[in-house]
Amino acid sequence: MSFPFRAVIFDMDGLMLDTESISRLCWRKAGDDLGYEITDEIFRGFVGRSGRDCSLMLRERWGAAFPCENMWARIEHHWDEHVAANGIPHKTGLMELLDFLDDRQIRKAVATSSKRDHARAKLGALVKRFDALATGDEVPRGKPAPDIFLLAAERLGVPAAACLVLEDSHAGIQGARAAGMFALMVPDLLPSHEQASHVCQSLHEVQAWLEAEAKSRRDA
Repeated sequence: MSFPFRAVIFDMDGLMLDTESISRLCWRKAGDDLGYEITDEIFRGFVGRSGRDCSLMLRERWGAAFPCENMWARIEHHWDEHVAANGIPHKTGLMELLDFLDDRQIRKAVATSSKRDHARAKLGALVKRFDALATGDEVPRGKPAPDIFLLAAERLGVPAAACLVLEDSHAGIQGARAAGMFALMVPDLLPSHEQASHVCQSLHEVQAWLEAEAKSRRDA
């Protein structure tokens, strides 16, 4: 087989969906509502992390009395308001990459730190393009632990070493590497991570790289 991987595991926010800038805005507004300043530096620490981990990080910064439930409610309010008015845009090159993988019968999964119902709502019709979905509320440990990627591989029926992970977060890259997978980073709000197996600047570039890798195998 000339294609370099048997399956591709996609992160969701910031990788397929252009949502991290929306999330950053909602976090900032929610913080303002409750009297806490959520700076860009603080927000970057939440990228790719589960809700449980974010709550722990908030309480580590502001103390055990931090009103996490109120914070999540305000974030959800601002998110719903923004999405109702503007929708959720796809990242450039996503549909072409999915078609490219479908043409080659490469299995695909989503591995996201979001809860399952939130992930399905964000993905909408896109969820039908994937063979499996693994979410943050289905694993004991969130990224950067490998749990969610190993669950995705198990649901795909593909060994971890045969999986390519596409990620935009440092926690995701670390988790993919810990799972023994090839971790390709497509930076969004965060710069590339030193543990990334490879870096592409867009999903179009990911497709071009895969085409080149497949060609080099055919020609070898």
